[in-house]
Amino acid sequence: MLKSFVSVLSLVLLLFTSGNAQAVWPEKPIHMVVPWAAGGGTDVVARALAEAMSKETTVAVVVDNVTGAGGSTGNKKVADAAPDGYTLLFNGDTDILGALTVMKTSYTLDSFKYIGGVYYSPTWILSPAQRGITDFNDFIEKAKANPNKLILGSTTPSGAQMVLCAMLQAYTRAPFRIVPYQGGKDMTKALLGNQCDAGVIHAPVLLPEVKSGVLKVIGTGGTLKACSYEPLRSMKTLKELGYPVEMGITRGVLVPAGTPDDIVEKLAEIVKKATESKEFVEFGKRFGFAPTWTSGKEFRAGFDAQMATFEKMKTVK
Repeated sequence: MLKSFVSVLSLVLLLFTSGNAQAVWPEKPIHMVVPWAAGGGTDVVARALAEAMSKETTVAVVVDNVTGAGGSTGNKKVADAAPDGYTLLFNGDTDILGALTVMKTSYTLDSFKYIGGVYYSPTWILSPAQRGITDFNDFIEKAKANPNKLILGSTTPSGAQMVLCAMLQAYTRAPFRIVPYQGGKDMTKALLGNQCDAGVIHAPVLLPEVKSGVLKVIGTGGTLKACSYEPLRSMKTLKELGYPVEMGITRGVLVPAGTPDDIVEKLAEIVKKATESKEFVEFGKRFGFAPTWTSGKEFRAGFDAQMATFEKMKTVK
């Protein structure tokens, strides 16, 4: 009888402690991998979100910059990480799709679960003001008048920006040179250093320099109606100018595919609260666009919806 009682008690304790072990997540710092260098647009948004998330949970959320291979090194690190909720990926949908389109990777979209999107912005084309380029039509005209002289920079050699550069060149047949850089930080240096005629980067990076007149927005892959800087809100998109292309980015949080659903749900709750927090909303407005929360299901659906566009890029000559 005593033996049976001890066995039952042991089972109860085991169930109790097992339940508590799951309930205490998170119990150590959470690492958010950003596959781009510190100082770029995705890194800036990630750090603001990590700070907001740290206030919504009991542990610190730490940003780790894991660069290389057009973002694929960081993406792979998370895809291969232990699915325990302590290693997150913060990246943009079109940047991930761009890498999958032009590179051979060991991961796919199914290598992740999708926590949610937190920040949308269009991809825009900037030019140093001293180059005197008025808009993207002017850039194309100058490129055709000066074959292989004008440079259009891409933030990455394999991401969404490179895809946009290639699509624009294919559609216009203009003889400009495409020069890939290694992330937003390097693209920023090139634009501010007047080392290229124009550069493709995700808005609202370099908005302060646009406001000051150092740089000029000469094209945008999506509407700027929601931009905090009113003079840009009426600007025509590339599509409205006659170029059949659109490009933007929704940055958000992903985890390894094997992450338990209960942790995914808790993470989604934390990230949603952080996205809607006063601090993160104010950051977004200062940066250029207000944050926009999209659920994990919607975030993944966005990837699938845009995949056709990126697959089409493989056939563009």
